[in-house]
Amino acid sequence: MEYQVIERGAKDYPARLTERLGKDAPARLYVRGPLELLQRVTMAVICSDSISGVGMMAANQLLFTIREYDLNYIGGWFSIMETEIFRLGLWRYNHTVTLFSAKGLAKETFESYLLDRFYPPLDKFPEKKEYFRRAEAGELLVLSVSEPAVTRTLRANVVYRNLVACALGDFTFVPFAQKGTKTHALARRVKEAGWPVFTVEDKLASDAHELGIVGLNRRSVAGFLEGLGARQTTMVHKTLADGLRDDPPSEPEPFVTSRPVQGVLPFASDKPARKRRSR
Repeated sequence: MEYQVIERGAKDYPARLTERLGKDAPARLYVRGPLELLQRVTMAVICSDSISGVGMMAANQLLFTIREYDLNYIGGWFSIMETEIFRLGLWRYNHTVTLFSAKGLAKETFESYLLDRFYPPLDKFPEKKEYFRRAEAGELLVLSVSEPAVTRTLRANVVYRNLVACALGDFTFVPFAQKGTKTHALARRVKEAGWPVFTVEDKLASDAHELGIVGLNRRSVAGFLEGLGARQTTMVHKTLADGLRDDPPSEPEPFVTSRPVQGVLPFASDKPARKRRSR
């Protein structure tokens, strides 16, 4: 498979990156898939992995409202809560999903991306078939700011990847950001930069509230989303359980890059995942 390289300053380079990050914007963006997904109202997601079950329930309360809006989700999809939102994006037809890898796209595959996130016995998640269907149909956007040959998930790459993901989003959802974590530090940076960001209206999110990040509930989040351009879906078939979607996505328009690079991003079989290495 082929991926593209978009140089900073090129026509197809996302303007929001230079507007928000300035000189810190990535010199090049590695892309596989329909870049036009970023033209949809996009929600970035970052969450500390230490979120509790009660915290996940509070986040899911907001998602009962969020899921009814036509959105593109973007993130690294690594922590527990992030993977739950990733799965929601695959379950709902009115959502598209952008995968952001900290590895290079000459090495990362659709299968290897899952291996780091859904290791046994979690690798049999219900939306897995839909994930590979979207991959094969060209309905998943994969991004990276790491050099193509990078095979390891390096801390510096993860931190920068998460920053760029938030910069690309119209707004950022931070379900939980515990003090002392990378998520908390990034949430602080997003808030101080003035980018739209919200968390849950719950005392469990007090660390985020102390940063000045607004806490929302199922009612108030609707006004927040609509104020940033999100619209409720008009789809009749909204989920995988409803059967085939009622309005199949149109063919993605090709985009031109300033310097194409050949790479490999194969669709792998549904074979059992390897054991996850401890970190």
